[in-house]
Amino acid sequence: MINYLGNKILNTLIIIFLGAQCLIFFLNQKPLTKNFSQKNITVENFSSIVLSNSGITKIGSEKLNKIDEDNIYLEGNSYLENKEYKIYGKNISINLSEEISKSDENVEVINSMGLLKAQGFKNLDNDNKIFFKGEVEFVINK
Repeated sequence: MINYLGNKILNTLIIIFLGAQCLIFFLNQKPLTKNFSQKNITVENFSSIVLSNSGITKIGSEKLNKIDEDNIYLEGNSYLENKEYKIYGKNISINLSEEISKSDENVEVINSMGLLKAQGFKNLDNDNKIFFKGEVEFVINK
């Protein structure tokens, strides 16, 4: 009789513990309807090479922020360099799919002809055109 009562108590405790485990398991499940947002990726003291239609461009900045698959933001002192020119400025945004880079901050551009200073720029890499904003000063190499 004691053996039978002991088995019943043991079986009841096992069922209670298994039920508690099932309850904990279901309460800890994350809902499938919850939307997950992708966090921005940030890299400090960044330097890399980007291949575009116009060739290889070296980019670098104090801080790189990946906005999405097509857009990156070079925060702080930044640069873009290729075989045609070197652009030094601040806070440059780059659209990789359209190959457009731009900044509203002061910029210095060095090429084979000289040094250009402007208050901002927009580079249409596919068209090989760079538009400058504000006052522009160009010093020709001697």
